[in-house]
Amino acid sequence: MLRIAAAACLALLATASQAGERRPFTETVEQAPHVAVAAPEFLRVSRDQSGKPVSLDTAIVEYRSAAAGDGRRRPLQVDLVAAVHVGGADYYQTLNTLFADYDAVLYELVAPPNARVPKPGRKPSGAIGSAQQSLRTMLGLEFQLEAVDYTADNFVHADLSPKEFDAAMSKRGESWWSMFTKLMRESMARAERGDASPDVSMGDLFGILFGSGEDRQVRLRRLMAEQFTDMEVLTAAFGGEDGSTLITDRNAAALQALTFEIDRGSRRIAIFYGAAHMPDFDEHLRDDFNLQPGEPEWLEAWDLRDPTPPARK
Repeated sequence: MLRIAAAACLALLATASQAGERRPFTETVEQAPHVAVAAPEFLRVSRDQSGKPVSLDTAIVEYRSAAAGDGRRRPLQVDLVAAVHVGGADYYQTLNTLFADYDAVLYELVAPPNARVPKPGRKPSGAIGSAQQSLRTMLGLEFQLEAVDYTADNFVHADLSPKEFDAAMSKRGESWWSMFTKLMRESMARAERGDASPDVSMGDLFGILFGSGEDRQVRLRRLMAEQFTDMEVLTAAFGGEDGSTLITDRNAAALQALTFEIDRGSRRIAIFYGAAHMPDFDEHLRDDFNLQPGEPEWLEAWDLRDPTPPARK
């Protein structure tokens, strides 16, 4: 039960810290034959030969059209850049460097279109900001909104506004509590079927809470990493035929922004969203834009290795 509650809380935090009935797309880009390709992974825990966790990794998956270019403009390329909203400083620095090479980077943030984007290094304020800083300290990581350069000229807001988000939830009859309980039910059903990872023991929690500083951070990261990678809970709860505001409606807003960027001439575009959104994006890029995925490129977001003991003097 502890694992189920942790999974539900972390999943909602992972998808909602930035701030889905599917909207149909009638236009396609560079028509190409549909080829059945297995959906890529977007989040994984890498392990060493003994099975111990080494890192939590996020994927960048490149989607391209199979159609030949017309000689006047480059072939279309759309990269799904999966995100976790807390990560290592090097992870976000790598992303900032990679983002500079795109014509447009479509990013998630439930905010008005003309809202001021956060600047790198700026600390959040208020109750939520304080909670974020506490979690950041506990994990020994950085927050995405503090580390990513959203002021870059090629960054494009591609999400709902708070008013649109509330209206979508109202239309669906959703609330934060209903989404939490839906996720809890799905997590419990998976546990009963034996599909879930082993539950967290009280001994594990005791060791995390009362361990030493860096050791505690690593153990907490490992616990959370296992929950983050259980993406089937999220897709079952918030994806599927009915969809949800949290994923389906927000993804639809991003795909409308993608269509706009393509129409205005952008040919190399990144969609920078939480990993839970990626399976739905994958389906739309294949079906609505006739794009096919390549092999994932993996970035290390969290270091899960045992702390190096201090050298003896």
